[in-house]
Amino acid sequence: MRSTFAKVKPWTLLVLISIWAALVWGFSVSMSGSVYAQGDVGSYTVQSGDTLFLIAQRFGVGVDTLAAVNNLADPSLISVGQILLIPGADAALDSAATTRAQARPGDTLDRVALRYGLAPELLTTLNGISLTTRLFPGQPILLPAGTTEPALRFGVIDQVMAPDTLIQGRTGRLEVHSQRPLAVAATWSDRTLAFTQLLTDSLQQFALLPVHPLQEPAAYTLTLTYTAANGLPLVHRQLINVAPGDYISQLIDLPDDKGKLLATDTSEAEFTKLNAIWSQVSPTLWWTGSFARPIGPEYATTSPYGTRRNYSGGDYSSTSYHSGQDFGAPEGVPILAPNPGIIVVAEPLQVRGNAVIIDHGRGIFTGYWHLSEIKVAVGQLVNTGDVLGLVGTTGLSTGAHLHWELRVYGIAVDPMQFLAP
Repeated sequence: MRSTFAKVKPWTLLVLISIWAALVWGFSVSMSGSVYAQGDVGSYTVQSGDTLFLIAQRFGVGVDTLAAVNNLADPSLISVGQILLIPGADAALDSAATTRAQARPGDTLDRVALRYGLAPELLTTLNGISLTTRLFPGQPILLPAGTTEPALRFGVIDQVMAPDTLIQGRTGRLEVHSQRPLAVAATWSDRTLAFTQLLTDSLQQFALLPVHPLQEPAAYTLTLTYTAANGLPLVHRQLINVAPGDYISQLIDLPDDKGKLLATDTSEAEFTKLNAIWSQVSPTLWWTGSFARPIGPEYATTSPYGTRRNYSGGDYSSTSYHSGQDFGAPEGVPILAPNPGIIVVAEPLQVRGNAVIIDHGRGIFTGYWHLSEIKVAVGQLVNTGDVLGLVGTTGLSTGAHLHWELRVYGIAVDPMQFLAP
């Protein structure tokens, strides 16, 4: 009677040996005098540019050990996508130095790994999150120390420069560098941004990022879009955080004859009229560089921008804030244009008193309230240093001072920030 084993083909025998080896690996791995329990053996997916030496160095494992554990006859023959067993990987990862990145909208660890060119299993071990778990925007993700931000791959746009965090009431700057002149559209925090080409380089353009002083602190998505040469739209998204501003509170006692100016129908009608003006974006850019002070440096601030205000003993409202910077000065002190622009308002108003507004172009407007006299007219082009009017106390004012306001896309932001380069 012929033996059953005589019928086993050589290739079948190899399969049986492989299965036996796998079962052995399920209990332990022994190599070079070290024994690794199953829980101490991790895995790594080979990435583009990897070598066995680099992988061994990353996980603190000897090259010979790594080759033997993975049955590599030739250590130089590894391929992208190949999964390698890493003895002691868990312990190595626990003590490994890390850095942090922020998750983007719709991210999973799988997507983060793809973006940074890392092994998905490595991020799973570092973060204790499954590859398919949906991450919330801005969620911190641990990456191996030394991991750098991936190069932007966004068609002909090769660089997008934007702040990671902005403070309530402050203004940021977004810059886009492209390989050819490009019409880029952008939105941030539900606002459409207006790009302006740098005068010195047609391949660079910038837009301002204003933050409302009461905007809820959170991560907001910046979206850039342009149409490629093939007619298809290309989209890039990234997060910009808004952090709380440190603003003071102030009690203001109004004379009896001026309290009526706080009436809702009076103030809202005036605001609606002005908002229709300063929410526009003129195609011409008149302003250049940093702004000058609209009043001499000897006149100190009496009420800073962003102050939470309480009028005549009422409640401190979460919606009432000071939209400009007040400078205390005697009546009749000259008020000067801080940058070139076109006069779009020069008239007496009920709440703001005698008022002047300058359109500096590309969405920036400055306002000057409570003047005793107006020295300019609508449509007039003014240059830095031109006299706009004189300090007064008209409108809703308790004493002679200048209220200086700066708006970007209609949002009142800290004007003092624009005095710096």
